[in-house]
Amino acid sequence: MTESPAPSPDEQPFAHRQLGTYRGEEPGPLLLCIASLHGNEPSGCRATVRVLRQLAGAEIPMNGDLVALAGNLSALAAGTRFVDEDLNRVWQPKRVAAVLESLRSEEESEDHKSLAPEYGSERPTLPMVGTSELAEQRQLIGAIRNAVRCARGPVYVLDLHTTSSESAPFTTLGDTLQNRAMARSLPVPVVLGLEEQIDGAMLQYFDLLGWAGIGIEGGAHDALASIEAHVAVVWSLLAALGLVDPRHIPDLEGSRARLADAAEGLPRVVDVRYRHPVAPEDGFVMSPGFHNFERVRKGQLLGSDRRGNVTAPTGGLLFLPLYQDQGDDGFFVVRRVRPMWLAISRWLRSRGLDRYATWIPGVIPHPGRSDAVILAGWATNGVVIGILHLLGFNARHERGRVVMIRRVESADDGSPLDLRR
Repeated sequence: MTESPAPSPDEQPFAHRQLGTYRGEEPGPLLLCIASLHGNEPSGCRATVRVLRQLAGAEIPMNGDLVALAGNLSALAAGTRFVDEDLNRVWQPKRVAAVLESLRSEEESEDHKSLAPEYGSERPTLPMVGTSELAEQRQLIGAIRNAVRCARGPVYVLDLHTTSSESAPFTTLGDTLQNRAMARSLPVPVVLGLEEQIDGAMLQYFDLLGWAGIGIEGGAHDALASIEAHVAVVWSLLAALGLVDPRHIPDLEGSRARLADAAEGLPRVVDVRYRHPVAPEDGFVMSPGFHNFERVRKGQLLGSDRRGNVTAPTGGLLFLPLYQDQGDDGFFVVRRVRPMWLAISRWLRSRGLDRYATWIPGVIPHPGRSDAVILAGWATNGVVIGILHLLGFNARHERGRVVMIRRVESADDGSPLDLRR
């Protein structure tokens, strides 16, 4: 194995994009850990550095590669969620394609310099303008490209986060079958449907590439238990994905047991039924004392804004209550998903029945994209949307109409978003 130096787990703020790498002697999957997309969430950086040092210190054999990257270094240094814009809301395909094009142009410029130094000295460099997070995203994408180009097997992504309220660890994901399998290897609750409620999350972009990827929320921002949870998750995935023999992992069973204990009494799988968006001018304030997955009833007081009281629009479990200055999600309400529906969904998708979605009355092809359908008339009700969810579609609103987009289940090589190019 070879490994690169990593900063001390106690180093704050983290000053390096690459937190460390560990490359096995034998080929295998690449587990790409991306921590601290939000600067007030340093737990993931601390945890991945700890795992990397344990791997190197014990010279643990590995089949494949582990690469850990820090997301928003500027916000980490400031201790804020972000500087100018949320780095986990800026991964729209057009924006990423523009960033990749600038990186490719820069590489072409460097090639010209090496082949013809006299020409290269006159070639202008690309200016980096815009927000702090645009610069962070550009550097992060560059680091991800470098890691992926060296991959010797399939790519898996782990996006490490923490929450502003007390919480048991849980996973979030785009609802593809491969993402489900990755998430279900961990003994923590799985949250479906979150990607439909927000735009531009990083994992949405990786879904477009066909990579398997999940987010893990380890607990409250400043809790030591969050670091321990993140450490346990990284070790668990190294074992589940076949990178490391479980016999070589220190106290793997104990780590998984602690994750399971933290989630005791919580549903195994939930999906998002409601999102309460907020803006700075709303003056939204969450009522004190709420925790993740706390049961709430319809009409229960949850907070207030400039218009008055804010109440739960439906009963269920409260999810991600907002207890920080930055953020545009006031709270979510989630409900349990029964195992039967997950099994039905897996059966339908594995047989390619999503291709027949337009056989449902009121579901028509989208005129501009082959992977989407439009709902008209009675088809906009919850029953049809629920059926399309089972078939692997996620909901989007487009110019006042409901559009359902088929989730990617395999790689889209050769697209402008391909990181290997």
